[in-house]
Amino acid sequence: MQKFRRLLYPALTLCFLLAMVGFFLGRRSVDGLILTTQHPVPAGTQSRSLPAAPDESGQQSIRRVDLNRADLEELMTLPGIGEARARSILEYREANGPFRQATELMKVSGIGEGIFAKLRDYVYVEDDHEDSDY
Repeated sequence: MQKFRRLLYPALTLCFLLAMVGFFLGRRSVDGLILTTQHPVPAGTQSRSLPAAPDESGQQSIRRVDLNRADLEELMTLPGIGEARARSILEYREANGPFRQATELMKVSGIGEGIFAKLRDYVYVEDDHEDSDY
């Protein structure tokens, strides 16, 4: 019994250290970047955006924007979206709730098929809904 007690604390300490090392190594990807889970962001907080989508010249200059989390400034970074259209998107979202699909953007006043065709690669709706298309 005495020998068991002498080994108990070092064994528990070693188990704890191994668990912590496993936890931190498990959070890292092959490239060494920390992976995180995605959780809904409360309204009024900073939104997330995906990596940049390539423009016509192949340059990655515009970041992809989640239509349900973007604020006015983020929406204005999209091609063909100025302050007035960005405000229309925000007003539509407030009046009708979150976008279920990126194609719902065409229901916003001032955004038709032509403008949406330019935006298609730059907007998305986080996959919270089974029927989302982007």
